[in-house]
Amino acid sequence: DLSGPSRAPKPSMSERNFQRIFAREIGMPPSQYVERIRIEAVPRKLERSTQGMEEIAESCGYNSADVMGRPFSRQLSITPVEYRSRFRSSVIAVGEKV
Repeated sequence: DLSGPSRAPKPSMSERNFQRIFAREIGMPPSQYVERIRIEAVPRKLERSTQGMEEIAESCGYNSADVMGRPFSRQLSITPVEYRSRFRSSVIAVGEKV
């Protein structure tokens, strides 16, 4: 669960204070950071695995391939399906899951 209160590292820290300190230290709000980390994982899986889009979405923390596709397309200016067809490794072992 990545809702605000569950991200706060200690009970004595309010969600607002956590967000403020996180943004100051990392340079972006927690929600933006989490989205960035999730999206960074997607291309690797698209290139190196035989998993379907729904499986990749779930393994990267998204509820569905559609939900994953919106930020992916926004950040990379290409859909996950187009990305996979363009950049997928030609040497993927049958049954390999990354």
